[in-house]
Amino acid sequence: MRYRDAGVDIAKADALKVRLGELVRSTWPPGAAPLVGGFAGVLDLPATEPGRTRLLAATIDGVGTKLHLALAAGRVGDAAADLVFHGADDLLVHGARPLAFLDYLAQGRLDPAVVLEAVAGVARGCRVVGAVLLGGETAEMPDTYLPGVIDLAGCMVGVVDADRMLDGRAVRPGDEILGLAADGLHTNGFSLARAALARSGLGLGDSLPGGTGETVGEALLAPHRWYGPALRAALDAGRLRALAHVTGGGIAGNLARVLPAGCRARIDPAAWPRPPLIRWLILAGQIPEEDARRAFNLGLGMVVVCAPETTESLAEELVRSGERVFRIGSIHSGERGVDWVEDDGP
Repeated sequence: MRYRDAGVDIAKADALKVRLGELVRSTWPPGAAPLVGGFAGVLDLPATEPGRTRLLAATIDGVGTKLHLALAAGRVGDAAADLVFHGADDLLVHGARPLAFLDYLAQGRLDPAVVLEAVAGVARGCRVVGAVLLGGETAEMPDTYLPGVIDLAGCMVGVVDADRMLDGRAVRPGDEILGLAADGLHTNGFSLARAALARSGLGLGDSLPGGTGETVGEALLAPHRWYGPALRAALDAGRLRALAHVTGGGIAGNLARVLPAGCRARIDPAAWPRPPLIRWLILAGQIPEEDARRAFNLGLGMVVVCAPETTESLAEELVRSGERVFRIGSIHSGERGVDWVEDDGP
């Protein structure tokens, strides 16, 4: 019995990796060492001002079940780019700049066309956020993955000066909270969204109810928004108290992660409009409000905590940068956590 008979075709994988190498190298700046045949990638740390301490930041995640819809719609590359934007936003929350990305891609049997599309999407995302696709892993595991399914995960590495790292410790009672609009669901809540879609009886090519002009597939597969260009200037100027990337756990679950002891946030859910996609999913799936708040971003992809005296100017700056900005709440004294205002009384 040969390895190929057991379901793993090394020759096909090796041929595929040659083509993947072109996509990987398309993201390399002069500081990326080629290390041909190496077991790891090497990259120069960017220069910084004398006397500053640099910190390495890293985060890892997967695309999740959004990939099922992307496969069905023929948009695996877009979902792969979303993984990069997700990781870059996670670093941005702490003030870190994306530096390098490593991906993991697996199938029961490698489909070269799908793999190439996925890695092309990762490379495209890396070019957008300014990260190097430094390497990755492509695995063929017939006993682990269902036929036709693809799994994609990745690790984003970044760097931040220690005195510019944002960790929420600067948050104070009286601070205000801004919400930056998301483009669709980003990369979380798709297991619930797919269940609602199945119950609705609609397909990806059907028009999204609500008269938006989008199809269901277009709305569900909207890109994961990258907030770096809009927030970088305010971050570098020290004008932000905290950031929270709205991913799994929703607005409250993620905002609570960056609040210090003694600070409690109050969020007004009426402060911003819910997108038609969110309203339709809740209706189609008969989803309780509590579940919707935990699973979906409800139309906000990034939460900004800032000093009250800077709120107006910061909001105007973000709008000029192309963001849709809403004043969604404030910080109060209390046990660390988040309240929705209608739950908290007058």
